Amino acid sequence: MKPRMIKGQLPMLIGLLAIVLALMWTLGRCSHRRDADFASRREYATGDTLNVAIEMSPLLYYQHADSISGLDYEIIGNIASAHGIPVRFHPFVPLHFALDGLNDGRFDIVVAAMPATVQTRQQYNMTDGVYTGRQVLVQLRDSVSGQPHIKSQEQLAGHSVWLVEKSPYASRLANLGDELGDTIYIKTSPDYSAEHLCLLTATGEIPRAVVSERIARRVAADYPQLDISVPVSFNQFQSWAVGDEALRDSLNRWIEEFRTTGAYDSLLVRYGQK
Repeated sequence: MKPRMIKGQLPMLIGLLAIVLALMWTLGRCSHRRDADFASRREYATGDTLNVAIEMSPLLYYQHADSISGLDYEIIGNIASAHGIPVRFHPFVPLHFALDGLNDGRFDIVVAAMPATVQTRQQYNMTDGVYTGRQVLVQLRDSVSGQPHIKSQEQLAGHSVWLVEKSPYASRLANLGDELGDTIYIKTSPDYSAEHLCLLTATGEIPRAVVSERIARRVAADYPQLDISVPVSFNQFQSWAVGDEALRDSLNRWIEEFRTTGAYDSLLVRYGQK
C-alpha cells in the first residue's frame, strides 16, 4: 500500500521540487543582478542619458534569453525614441535600493509598481498616471492552504501580510487595521520583489502577500494554486518617481502625448491591461 501511495503522489512531489528549484534559481539570479547593478558608479550613464531604475517583473521589465519586454520598458522606450533621449536601464529587485538611488542622484527615474498616492507624492516627484492598477491579496487557494482563507479585506485583521520593503501600501494596511480595531501585521524583506513574494506564497513559505494585480495575475498564470481574487485597493494611477521636478514636468507632457497614440493602446492590449 505505501509504495502505491508514494507512486500516486510522485507527480505532485516532482512539481513541488520544480517550483522550489525555480524559486532558488530566480532568487540567486536576482541577487546577483542586484549586486551587479548597484555596486559601482561606473555603470551609471552621464551627460544627457537618463538612468532609469526599472523593477524586474513579468509586467514592467522581463528578460528572456537575448530579448527584453515589459509594458513600462516599452512605454519609456517609445517616449525616449520620440524625443531623442538616450536611456540606460538599471533592472532591480528590492524597491528600497532603487528609491535610495533616486534620493542620492544615481537614478533619474524609478519605475516600479507604485501608485500616485498622497504619501508617495509627499515623498517623491511622481509623474501623472501612466496607466491604472490596484493591489490584491495573494494567497493559496482554500483547497491547498493550511492557512486561514481570507475572503475580504476585513478578515485580514490579526493576520500577517508580506509587502515589498518601502511599499506605499504599508500605510494603507495600517490604516485598515485601525479601522477594523485590530492589527494587520506587516512583514517585509529587503531582498524580495513582488514577484518573489508571489512565488514564496505559491510554495507555502509565507502565508500571504499584497502586490500589484498585474504582477499577481502574470505569476498566477503559471501557479494556479494561487488565489488573487481579493482586492486590497481601488484602481489607482500607477506612476513613476522622478528625481527632478523639471524632468517630471517634461515626462508628464510626454506621457500625455503618448497616451493619445495607437501605440499606447496597442501596448495595453498586448500586455493584457485593456
